[in-house]
Amino acid sequence: MKSLRLFFNAATTNGATNKGGRLPNDISSLIERVAVYMGGVLVQNSFNQYNTLVHAKAALEGYKCDATLGHPEIVRTKSYHDGSTLSRGTEESYTDVDDAFCISNWEGLLGSIEPSIIDTGLLPQITLEITLADDAVCPTCDNVTLAGFTGGSSNVGTTYSLTNLSVQVEVLGMATNVLEQLTEQRVASVGYLSLPFKNYFTYQSTHTSTSRFNVNSASWDKLWVIFRPTTYATQTNPIAVAGYKVSGAFVDDAAGETDADIDIGVADYDNGGNATFNTNVEKYISNYFKFADPGDANTRYNLQVNSANVPAYKMTSTEALAMSKNSVDMPKHVMSLDQYKNDYFVQCYRFCLPESDFNRLASGLDTRSVSAQGTLETTSVSSCALTMFAECTSELRVGKFLPCLQQVQVGA
Repeated sequence: MKSLRLFFNAATTNGATNKGGRLPNDISSLIERVAVYMGGVLVQNSFNQYNTLVHAKAALEGYKCDATLGHPEIVRTKSYHDGSTLSRGTEESYTDVDDAFCISNWEGLLGSIEPSIIDTGLLPQITLEITLADDAVCPTCDNVTLAGFTGGSSNVGTTYSLTNLSVQVEVLGMATNVLEQLTEQRVASVGYLSLPFKNYFTYQSTHTSTSRFNVNSASWDKLWVIFRPTTYATQTNPIAVAGYKVSGAFVDDAAGETDADIDIGVADYDNGGNATFNTNVEKYISNYFKFADPGDANTRYNLQVNSANVPAYKMTSTEALAMSKNSVDMPKHVMSLDQYKNDYFVQCYRFCLPESDFNRLASGLDTRSVSAQGTLETTSVSSCALTMFAECTSELRVGKFLPCLQQVQVGA
């Protein structure tokens, strides 16, 4: 399952004069929902905002898609994918089948089911259903200069399209029937094969002080909380991440000709950048995936599950960051506190044992008998768009004749 690769060509279009469309960082941004059906039965929940979950997890864990084929950065003037030069008003477009992109990492069943090597002859027909995201995930640029690329007012009109879709998956053949015999013995002794995987459920609202939700799950593992401005779905110029290069440093391309001077940019953290955070480079994100702290120095965050505080006190943003890094198994993304508050403000609450995913343990909260009533409370917070993902461990049970799924449900 984890070897599944989705290939496609992508192109942007903007009909306005001197406007150029750009693909967002991480090509998985183009996916809104992923559903997996087996024999017509929905196995992986088709939750909304799949791309937002990808960016939220990357804010703490780092991006997981292959950098060579996954479009990890927004292109300004020179495409690192095919080497083309993009001038003002030029669209970012890759229509040659030899310039395809590839999604190699998946959230949900495809990327988490264990064991990942499965005899699909035990299962009915598997259908993968992908819903594409709105055009708002693609930024629009007025100009390609450092000053013009991120400047200007909101722009609309950029659309994108995908062509030449195909799927690659590794298939293993065994010279003996040992696997079949082991499978039959397991089904005969237990009654079914247990295949755990991650399922996600989405809750969205306009948040001011209190947002409520409920979770009904055999193993509620984590809660991902993302704050965004209410205008996050408005197409704008690409946004420079705090600390990285902005306009302001020039080289003399032709002696005595100031018009020919080239702006190579200066790092926002000191003129030479910062070695720890590698800020002497350009880095941009789409407005759709800018996660910003909605509060101020007086803001506090508090999660309640069935009236129990998690944690036992109201947290500041720095305490929320420390808790969130402790809630993920491999926090790989190196960022400053300023960058976290401005561009990567994601909170993660863990309810399962540490590193339980590696041991295939369903150690999260069992809320099946009494549905967990969750409340996220904040103080001194401006109105913002709130998106929450309940990460749960579901179980696919494969019996002798038909598979069945242990149901996990979330409601507002």
